[in-house]
Amino acid sequence: MNNNFNGDAADNSENLHTSDGGGYASVFHKTTENAALDFAGAFDVSRDPEDVLTISSLLRAVWVLLFVLTASVVMNVFLAVRRADRIVIDKSSGRVIEMNNRDYGATESVEIAPDRPNDTDKKYLVKEFLKSLYTVEQTTREREINKLLRMLDPDLSLAFAAKLKQNGALAQEKAESVNSSFELQDLSVDERDPYILRAIGIRRIRRKSGGQDVEETAQLKCKFLLKDSPASPARNDNNLRTGFTILRFRVEPVNGKTSSPVVLLADEETASEISPTGDSTDAPAQADTTAAPKQ
Repeated sequence: MNNNFNGDAADNSENLHTSDGGGYASVFHKTTENAALDFAGAFDVSRDPEDVLTISSLLRAVWVLLFVLTASVVMNVFLAVRRADRIVIDKSSGRVIEMNNRDYGATESVEIAPDRPNDTDKKYLVKEFLKSLYTVEQTTREREINKLLRMLDPDLSLAFAAKLKQNGALAQEKAESVNSSFELQDLSVDERDPYILRAIGIRRIRRKSGGQDVEETAQLKCKFLLKDSPASPARNDNNLRTGFTILRFRVEPVNGKTSSPVVLLADEETASEISPTGDSTDAPAQADTTAAPKQ
């Protein structure tokens, strides 16, 4: 038995590797060299071709969406920061006033200039106010009254509306079927105070009194005190985009024989409150308030 053991040991010693110090037998190296197919339960892994096509299509769609989104963001930023191109054409002459943000001068009716409210805006506001106040047509009267109230300073607007309601001026106009027109004769800016405007015009009235048609004519002189619009933006629909609002105004006949029912700005330093005289010449403006000191 000992001989067999010694023989087996000798055979094993011949199989030991000496290159690495003779520590391992070749049988262990053979074990590590076994292929994967030698293990029980080994299998081959593969992907469905349709899954590959789906994933590829989704990736292409994502890249396209990213490109479109990037282009959209860039375009929005460009449109937000660039100056808008404008072409301004004077319809009366057909001439181009402005193109691609470049001014080409002015024509007889149009001028391109920086936004600075001036005397022209003041005169337009006063002219439209007098038109709304003294031009009476029953179908549009309510709309015109609302329009003129918005031209006034907020405090004055409330006071004027209250007086119109208290005196029943609008109801009287409707009861008498008042129809009137106003012709502006002159409108100027005071030389000493650019916020004071003076106007003079003729008002023609047609009404029914005692079953008879009555026609009246009165020449009126008006004085207005304006101020810069307190609202922002300064030019808005309430002030007809002029940048001004009416702070006080006064209207009285030129002949001076009758007192005006409206005193909101007085030339006298001590002016008393004036009440209606019964004459319907100034019926649509039957309102009064404490007069302001001389401006």
